[in-house]
Amino acid sequence: MRFSVTVILLSFVSLLAAQDVKLSLECQKSWPPGKAVPVTVIIERGTTGGFARFFQDLPQGFIVEPVETNGADFYWDNNQVNLVWVKLPNAPVIRVQYLVTPDASLSGSFRLGGRIDYIIGESERKIAELQPVLIRLDRNAEVTDAVRVEALPATQKVDQGAERPATVKENPKADSPKVDFRVQVAIASQRLLKEELESRIGCSLKYDIITLKSANMYKYQSGSFRKYQESAEYLNDLKQCGVRDAFIVAFLDGEQISIELARSLTE
Repeated sequence: MRFSVTVILLSFVSLLAAQDVKLSLECQKSWPPGKAVPVTVIIERGTTGGFARFFQDLPQGFIVEPVETNGADFYWDNNQVNLVWVKLPNAPVIRVQYLVTPDASLSGSFRLGGRIDYIIGESERKIAELQPVLIRLDRNAEVTDAVRVEALPATQKVDQGAERPATVKENPKADSPKVDFRVQVAIASQRLLKEELESRIGCSLKYDIITLKSANMYKYQSGSFRKYQESAEYLNDLKQCGVRDAFIVAFLDGEQISIELARSLTE
């Protein structure tokens, strides 16, 4: 039995015509498990030409491979697609494509959305989120070329409350994304004060701790560095003090990212 394939298009237009950005996402609504399905992201950048990051979450059991990145750094990390431009290309329309392969054992459905963060001018940050669409995993579906159909509206947000990235003259890449490296020193099932944590790991911490809760566990991180080398030196100091399980983690605007991605944005 052959199922017709419907292709969805999600788009948004920014609130300010002078700085308009239009994002479109093309893909099938029915995906065959075990086969690679093309997903295309189209950015009509308007007058915006600085930092931009598109990311999209997928469930467990998917593999993503880039096809065309159009100048973006492509990362598939923790079930999240990341397309990062330190500076958007000059072309008015930017297309990127990647292949998404659901594991052959998967079934059911999931919602597919996406979000783009971008910088206007020196430091004005804007966020736009695509309305999620329902994707079915259908063993009878076939992979076809995407065709645009009527667009579904998406929401546009202006992130007025977000901290503006600091301007660092020596490193132009740091003007847009706010990347920080930290050293994770311990994980525990209960919340600890800094003094209690230091007693447990047997070492005094030079910097304040940042506590993150994940499920029923607490992650304890120390320090906040703009450069990887600074965090590596601090990690080495802690290991010499006996904190053998410490390691470096990285964040972009408060969201954890891979060390590889963080270093590409800061070096």
